[in-house]
Amino acid sequence: MSRSRLAVSSLGAPELAVEDFLALAAHHGCGAVELRCGDDQPVTVALGAGERSALRAQLADRDLDLLALASYVRVCEPGGDVADRLLRHIELAHDLGAHGLRVFPGGADQPVAEADARAVEHLAGAAPAARAAGVRLLLETHDSHPRGADVARVVRAAADAGAGDDVGVVWDLLHPWRHGENVATTVTELGPWLDYVQIKDATGPATAPVPALTGSGDLPLATMADALEAMGYAGWVSLEWERAWHPQVPPLDQALAATVRWWADR
Repeated sequence: MSRSRLAVSSLGAPELAVEDFLALAAHHGCGAVELRCGDDQPVTVALGAGERSALRAQLADRDLDLLALASYVRVCEPGGDVADRLLRHIELAHDLGAHGLRVFPGGADQPVAEADARAVEHLAGAAPAARAAGVRLLLETHDSHPRGADVARVVRAAADAGAGDDVGVVWDLLHPWRHGENVATTVTELGPWLDYVQIKDATGPATAPVPALTGSGDLPLATMADALEAMGYAGWVSLEWERAWHPQVPPLDQALAATVRWWADR
């Protein structure tokens, strides 16, 4: 873990303006951020050229990389607008200087084969635009595809369909764990495709976990850290503090401080 780098998601600070979130990330020594992108967020595909340039300048002023534009595009979903939404988000990611565009599977309650086929079609179809923009498409372990095995199946098929290395994976530690996949299996499945890791901790039943300060909950963080170390992982580890969904938990400032302490103790 010593060679990895710390990032943080704006999901943890829904009450902060973007500039205040960036200041907080820099204060805690983060080198990169994930910025949520949605119609109800400060960052949206509706941003004009001047607003995009200003946000990119804010990131540079804080010496922060934009690890990913965290979209809510769901690639397993039916509908003709998915491909268009992917292209518009790729354009925004490019304009902001993002390394990647995070997408979700979606596809809950759909036949697995159909959900997989839609995801492969959408990811492979958008890969040329992502390649031209210098943006990697990143499918997160989530929704209908919570385990490493689920996501790896889609990404492997997308690569075979022409996406090549333009599609990777975000490993959200919580979801494979809560669906019964052990860390060793997740690492094995995601290894060839792993782009970065979202770290978090939680308490309570796997069916309804509640965020906990890093190192104080039930998730196998030490096992994850050891597995990443063993595979020689040197990428980003990003804190996704889910305060947007759990407003009762401590503010991001406390969560980041706890994560930095946990990191230092590894």
